[in-house]
Amino acid sequence: MTIHLKYGGSTATRTLACPGWVEKSAHLPPRPAGQAAIDGSMHHMVQELCQREGTTPADNLGAVYTEDTTARVFGDDDLDLSWIAYNATNKLLDELDIDELMVEPFVQLIPDVAGGSIDLLGLSRDRSTILVLDYKFGRGAVKVENNAQHSLYTLSAMWDKSTADMFYNTTRIVFAIVQPQLSRDAQLWKTNRDTMEDFDHNFRAAMKATHLNPGDHCRYCPAEAYCEAKRTRVLASNLLGKDDLQNLQAAANMVDEVSAWIAAVREEMYLQMSRGVALEGWKVVDKVARRTWINESDAIKGLMKGRKLTKADIHETKLMSPAQIEKLVKKVKLDIELTHYVETVSSGTTMAPATDRREAVVVLDVQGHLAEMME
Repeated sequence: MTIHLKYGGSTATRTLACPGWVEKSAHLPPRPAGQAAIDGSMHHMVQELCQREGTTPADNLGAVYTEDTTARVFGDDDLDLSWIAYNATNKLLDELDIDELMVEPFVQLIPDVAGGSIDLLGLSRDRSTILVLDYKFGRGAVKVENNAQHSLYTLSAMWDKSTADMFYNTTRIVFAIVQPQLSRDAQLWKTNRDTMEDFDHNFRAAMKATHLNPGDHCRYCPAEAYCEAKRTRVLASNLLGKDDLQNLQAAANMVDEVSAWIAAVREEMYLQMSRGVALEGWKVVDKVARRTWINESDAIKGLMKGRKLTKADIHETKLMSPAQIEKLVKKVKLDIELTHYVETVSSGTTMAPATDRREAVVVLDVQGHLAEMME
């Protein structure tokens, strides 16, 4: 059973940046987990089974993760991602010579208030190195250096009676993020106790503070749609002057944050209205109806009755995509080289953050590309 504390690892960055979010969210009803979160939890469960029981991802096919009323089965399509995480983990355990390993230990900095569950906590054979490992199964890159989630977990493990003895002779602490969507190897950051002491001071101060400070860290905050500080930041008039390059740059810096805020508001509106909450000027309606066959077999028989139409008349055939064929070839274990038949063609240009891995392109047809992007 998952234990939720007031201050946890997944919200540690937000707590440091905006301490007031905790009080602002205190009376809001819990939100259901999205499909991406459920998929990630299912993958976490499989990695836990592998390390706890000495199995492999393939051994756990058919394992079921359940959250509330949703069940997610670990299947063949999940194996590739799971094997990458599994291999990256074991490679790191060997490299650091981890001799003592704890899977999902629940550790607390302050009992019933702050802490959480560490995916893997390890101690090297010579007791000099502590490993704090976390799995991330999404595509959004997670920075490992000075990671607040890792820091809170490490600090909690240092104070918790169940794990404190692991830190007696350690001189090195290694943070690791295994994110198979982005890399086949773990990201690492090596630090020491001094860093943890600084984090301890800052985090305890944040737990006592109540001020609101909106920013990028608002994403996934349950109170984002209700926060007056966030609303004021988004609507600040000094960000709207497009004729002034400085103001335009300030506005550009806000694009992702504003978009995320709008999405959070819309999601919260729909969730509350679905529960019966009335919002002036809005209503919940059915999506546009699309005609579908009641029973395809009956429809085919009726259309072909009396030979008015043939099967070729009413069926469409289309070659599967390169990605689908590649998956099929791998599944049936055939050695077919696809590179001679495949090309990679971009459908056009779009905007992206400067941190995006793709190279910038020189846009010549500015008006044409702008019209295309705004469609």
